[in-house]
Amino acid sequence: MASGSSDGRPAASVNGVLDAAQERIVGASVASEEEQTLADGEQTLADTDQTLSDANQRASDSDQTSADEDQHAADLDQDASDRDLAHGADPRAHDLSQDARERTTRQREHTADDRDRTSSARLAVADQRDASADARDSAALERDRRADERNLAMRRLDAASQHDDEARALTGSDVLARAAEMRTHAAQRRTTAAEQREFAARDRRQAAGDRAQGARERLDAMEDRELLAVDLQREQALRKQALGHQHRAEQLARTLQRSLSPPSLPGIPGLDVAVHYEPSAPEAVGGDFYDLFPLSATRTGFFLGDVCGKGPEAAAITSLARYTMRTAAMLRERPDAILLDLNAALLMEASETMKTCTVVYGQLDISSGAAAITLAVAGHPPPLIVRAHGAVKTTSAHGTLLGAVKDPTFVTCEVSLEPGDAIVLCSDGIHDAEIDAVRVDEQRVFELLSGAPQADAQALVDRLVHALRATERPLRDDVAIMVLRRIALA
Repeated sequence: MASGSSDGRPAASVNGVLDAAQERIVGASVASEEEQTLADGEQTLADTDQTLSDANQRASDSDQTSADEDQHAADLDQDASDRDLAHGADPRAHDLSQDARERTTRQREHTADDRDRTSSARLAVADQRDASADARDSAALERDRRADERNLAMRRLDAASQHDDEARALTGSDVLARAAEMRTHAAQRRTTAAEQREFAARDRRQAAGDRAQGARERLDAMEDRELLAVDLQREQALRKQALGHQHRAEQLARTLQRSLSPPSLPGIPGLDVAVHYEPSAPEAVGGDFYDLFPLSATRTGFFLGDVCGKGPEAAAITSLARYTMRTAAMLRERPDAILLDLNAALLMEASETMKTCTVVYGQLDISSGAAAITLAVAGHPPPLIVRAHGAVKTTSAHGTLLGAVKDPTFVTCEVSLEPGDAIVLCSDGIHDAEIDAVRVDEQRVFELLSGAPQADAQALVDRLVHALRATERPLRDDVAIMVLRRIALA
C-alpha cells in the first residue's frame, strides 16, 4: 500500500467520493419511494377519468331523454292545433286544446329545466377534467424535476467514477472493486433517469390530451347552453302566441256576449233593479240571457233563461230566444203563450242537434198599490220571493223544457210585491257552484237571501255573488242573477 501518496491524499479523496456516492444511493432509494407516490397519484387520476366519463355518459343519456320529452310535447301541441282546425270554435274542443297546450307548456318547461341541469353537469365535468389536467401537468413537471435531479446526480457520480479511475493506480484491490461497483450503479442511474424522462414526457402528453378533452367539454357545455337559450326563446314565443290567441278569443267572446245582452236596463217607476252575469270561462260565449222592457205605462216584461250549450251555436239560440220573446210580448199578454211561441221558433230551426233552453218569463203590473206579477216557467229554477222582513219563499210556476217537445205544458202563478219585497231570478249555474266544498242548493240560497232584511236589489245580488267568489273553485257553468224590488212611488 506504499504505492499511495506519501501524505495519504489520493486514498482519502477516493474514499470521500465513494462515501458521497453511497449517500446518493440512499437518495436514489428515497427517490424510488417518491416515484411510488407519483404512481399512486397517477392511479387516482385514472380513477377520476373513469368517474368523469361516467358523468359524461349520464349527461348524454339525460340529453336524449330531454329530446324525447321535447318531441312528445311538440306532438301534443300539434294534436291541439289539429283539434282546433277540425272543430273550429267548438267550446269543448277548445277546452281540450287549451288543456293540451297547458300540458305542452308544462312539458316544455320540464324539458328546459332538464337541459339546464344537463348543461350544468357538463360544465362541472369540464371543470373537473380541467382540474385533472392541471394535476397531471403538475405531476409531469414534478417527474421532470426529479429526472433532472437524478441526471445531475448521475453526472456527479460519473465524475466521481472518472476521478476514481485516476486514483485507481494508487489504491489497493478493495478500492478498485468499489470503483467498479460504483460505475455499475452509475450506469443503472443513467438508465433510470432515461426512464423517468420518458415517464415525464408521457405525462406531459397525457396532460395535453386532458386539456384538449377539457376544452372539448367546455365547448359542449357552451353548445348546450346555446341550445337551451334557443329552446327557451322558442318556448317564450309559443307562450306569447298562445296568450295572444287566448286574448283574442276573450275579446271576441266579450264582444259577442255584449251583443246578446241588453247594454243597460231601463228605469221602471216603482222598481229597484239589479243584475249580474258571469260566464264560466272568459274566452267562451255563455248561454245565459236576460232582459227587462216596458210593455205599457204600467206593465213591464222580464225574463231570464239558459240555452243548452256554449259557443257560437248557443249564441245563435240566445239571440233567437231574446228577440222572439220581446216580439211575442208585444203581441200576446199571457206569459205561457209567449213561451209557446218561443218553443215553436226553436222547433223550426233545422239542425241535426236539438236546440233547447230553459226560461222564466214574467209580467209585472203596478197599476194597483202592490205590484202584481204573473209568472211562467219552462224547465228553469223557479223564482224566489224575498219579503221586506227577510222571509223567502219559492214560487209555484213550473213547466216543460223548451225546444224538446211540440206541445209543452206550463203552470203559471201570480204573486204580489209589497214595497220592500223583491223577486229573485237565477240561472241553474248558481246550483253548480260549490261554497266551502258544499254544493249550493235552494236552502243555501234561502239562507243568503234571508240574512238581509230591507236590503235593496243590488245588496241581494251582491250577497249571492260574494258567496260564489268565496271559493277558489272555478265556476262550472254561467251564472245570471236578476233582482226586481218593489219600492214606494214618490
